[in-house]
Amino acid sequence: MLDFIGIGLGPFNLSLASLLQDKTKLNYLFFEQKDRFDWHAGMQLPNTMLQVPFMADLVSMVDPTSPYSFLNYLKHQQRLYKFYFLEQSHIPRKEYNQYCQWVAMQLNNIQYQSQVLEIEALASGFQVTVEQHGVKQHYRCKQLVLGTGHVPHLPACLSAIAEIRPEQCLHSAHYLFKNKADLNGNVVVLGSGQSAAEVFLDLFELQNNRPDQDIELHWFTRSSGFFPMEYAPLGLEHFSPDYLQHFYQLDEKVKSSQLAQQALLYKGISAKTIREIYHKLYQRSISGQALATHLHSCCELMDATLLQNKQVRLHFVHKTTQQAFYLDADSVIAATGYRTPQLSFMEKISPLIERDLKHRWQITQDYQLVHSATGNIFVQNLEMHSHGVGTPDLGLGAYRAAVIANQLASETIYELGDQPQTFQHFHLNQNPNIQFTPSVTNTVETCQDKSDHRGVEVSQYHRPINHLLHLQRNKSKLKQVLSHVFQYEKSL
Repeated sequence: MLDFIGIGLGPFNLSLASLLQDKTKLNYLFFEQKDRFDWHAGMQLPNTMLQVPFMADLVSMVDPTSPYSFLNYLKHQQRLYKFYFLEQSHIPRKEYNQYCQWVAMQLNNIQYQSQVLEIEALASGFQVTVEQHGVKQHYRCKQLVLGTGHVPHLPACLSAIAEIRPEQCLHSAHYLFKNKADLNGNVVVLGSGQSAAEVFLDLFELQNNRPDQDIELHWFTRSSGFFPMEYAPLGLEHFSPDYLQHFYQLDEKVKSSQLAQQALLYKGISAKTIREIYHKLYQRSISGQALATHLHSCCELMDATLLQNKQVRLHFVHKTTQQAFYLDADSVIAATGYRTPQLSFMEKISPLIERDLKHRWQITQDYQLVHSATGNIFVQNLEMHSHGVGTPDLGLGAYRAAVIANQLASETIYELGDQPQTFQHFHLNQNPNIQFTPSVTNTVETCQDKSDHRGVEVSQYHRPINHLLHLQRNKSKLKQVLSHVFQYEKSL
């Protein structure tokens, strides 16, 4: 019986495999249905960069001396000095993929072209059924690690059209596989993230290289603008073990609210890409060439139909004016994100897994599914609802993999430390000067600093009557809040 089986080989399970190599005597296998490691092959456009520094490789954030670090890869490629003279921390996306492939080729225990079909619970672990080269094999293991990643998501109205005409309507994940010679007429890009921006840039260059072609480029997003991703250091501290631990302890409703407010920490466009787009638009505007580009925010796609002339009619509503309109597109590239796939191989053990109020998997702080079977099931990049915004971030990948590695081995292979890694305090108890008082957040509005009509900073407590009327039915809470108000007034 194997000690564990890893399902899927994206960057996160590859990180785990790298951290375990030659570190333990564990007996394990990783199964990957593709024939090799290949990360976002359809979006490795020329000049596109990884959105995190090179230190967010497979191992460096927990073991910078590892032979599987990006710097060691550069040394073996005899590019270390060239990279040093380049003086930049971000690397091409294509180079990151090549680095991961270099690591994967050195690791044992990886089996490609192996599709996991089914998992069954045993008295002492699990049985995993795998199809390898057309033959079904059964493996037994004590523990599982799920690292299957996410799949491209298309709006429902585009999915049916994409199945009928995949060359005409496709997700940005498949963009590089498209024959660009077919592009003409109205070409539509959907989305407001980095992928949409990179596709737009590439199509803009295509217009420059084919001035004789009649290409009108349209970029639509339902977002309220084409906004940059937050990239200031204090914002980036949300991608840290400190914030992860803080977020995990929050109430479920608070977590959902926080994630909604933090979208630009991980969804926006890099400021560099936005500047490049704007620069190219400006250069074209002064060249005398027709602009032939149209950027629209606040436009939500409502429906899509395939016309007899093979165009795709896209129906939109402008979210701020409520104006309905349509555009007949010759090609549609949808950069509409990724979703967790339906893991059909989990069907037999799914009833054993505990769920939260929204029917999502319950996951412990150390990345274990809460379930009633025997043996641990760990997850990678399936826990944003419970662990927060850093879940899909490459910079936290090695940390999570190390947490899992220590548990798989039942020993501390990697010392992860317990000292704060950030300058800001996500936990109030990190500040020794703070004195805690009885919480009143459940009885009055959250106390935020606001200005009155004279511009004087005042507290919610300084206007008690309006905020206490709703407490009249609960005398004990009213008494508690009034006590806080009087203490506040006395201190003025």
